[in-house]
Amino acid sequence: MFNNQPNRQPGNPFARIIIPILIYWAINFLVDIVVVAAYLAARAQDLLHAYESQTAFQTFMEETLTFALSHSTEITSAAAVLALPIYIYMMRKDEKYRRLFTVPDPDSGKTPAWTYLYAVLLGVTAGVALNNILILSNISSISASYQTTSAGLYASPVIIEVIGLGVIVPVLEECLYRGVIFRRIRDMVDARKAILFSALIFAVVHGNIVQFLYAFVFGLLLSYAYETYKSIKAPVLLHCAANLGSVLLTETNAYEWIFQTPLRMGIITVVCAFAASVFFVQIRNMENTKKSGHGQP
Repeated sequence: MFNNQPNRQPGNPFARIIIPILIYWAINFLVDIVVVAAYLAARAQDLLHAYESQTAFQTFMEETLTFALSHSTEITSAAAVLALPIYIYMMRKDEKYRRLFTVPDPDSGKTPAWTYLYAVLLGVTAGVALNNILILSNISSISASYQTTSAGLYASPVIIEVIGLGVIVPVLEECLYRGVIFRRIRDMVDARKAILFSALIFAVVHGNIVQFLYAFVFGLLLSYAYETYKSIKAPVLLHCAANLGSVLLTETNAYEWIFQTPLRMGIITVVCAFAASVFFVQIRNMENTKKSGHGQP
């Protein structure tokens, strides 16, 4: 199904994978510091009074933490905007090297624009199905860190969530984890291993067990889409569709309606899982069509 020839590039393989991730973490950390510092500066008088007793200081610190968590979407989005030019530069630099020193992939031609609809529909349906399965498994209820993270992300105004979680963050994550990380792993190993390894990395950086499972499955789908379409647009659209679907279903209370009865939840989960499998097969058939067009089995 894939062109499995790796295209090795110079440099330490581990550093080429880990440094881009560390850069994003550092930018996120710096944005966090700036936001908290601005908050403390705005409440300087309250901070001075808080030093008068341990209880007052503890309360003030809890309020500061609550403020930071309630603005998680804004902080993450700001960090993504700052980091995006770095990863676009990395992608272009890597691609320039590949064009100079590797044999072009015969299957890397343009994909018809209408086929990207499969990626969008796969993102929406797989997102709903996987979210429902994780809730049915009751894993989310035992992960305090997931509940805290989720509450923070959905504490912002809807328009901020749509723009930040639905567009900005997915674009950044695809440029980083598919455009840079997956492609660099792909330079060293065949497609199947690259898809698996990049999905594991994508899952690990998400931390808690719920997000690990969700990110691992989506990491597989996103990398597969990139490998099949040969364009970063495919995983970007898939990721944006999944996130936008999650935001809109959460903020319109559609998820609450779905979860009202086990039967309704089960039916919707099965329907979405079936639909996702259909769209995945359509994407896979695109790869098979390309191979047969080049006379490959």
